Amino acid sequence: MFLPAGRVFQQGPFDAGGWRFSDSLDTYGFVSVLPGERIYVSSESEDITYSGLVGADGTLSDLRVLAERGGESVAVDRDGNVYVANGQIFVYSPTGRQIARIDVPERPIDIVFGGADKRTLFILAHHALFAVMVSGSK
Repeated sequence: MFLPAGRVFQQGPFDAGGWRFSDSLDTYGFVSVLPGERIYVSSESEDITYSGLVGADGTLSDLRVLAERGGESVAVDRDGNVYVANGQIFVYSPTGRQIARIDVPERPIDIVFGGADKRTLFILAHHALFAVMVSGSK
């Protein structure tokens, strides 16, 4: 598990716009992944979604840009497609090509797959919870 524990950190330019004030309570959601697996993380401030390999000690290596879009949350379906919550839900293939967009009535703050077959995308917004069935080949 990785939690950014610092209260103030530098990200971006070396002016006042690059300083972020945060603590662990600013985290909106968690994802689980095993060492050796690829994980997707999104930076809303950089507007980029990355993929990386999780090491035995929890560190990320082999960071790659998946999409030039970042957001509040990322979820991966059973087929390896990556969903990025950024005002709406943008769907990318595992190679980083945008393949779909899911419009929701409110800005999403967290997304996660669930349901018996893990094909239901649950979308948490500030005032509502939405669910979308996602089809796939597996």
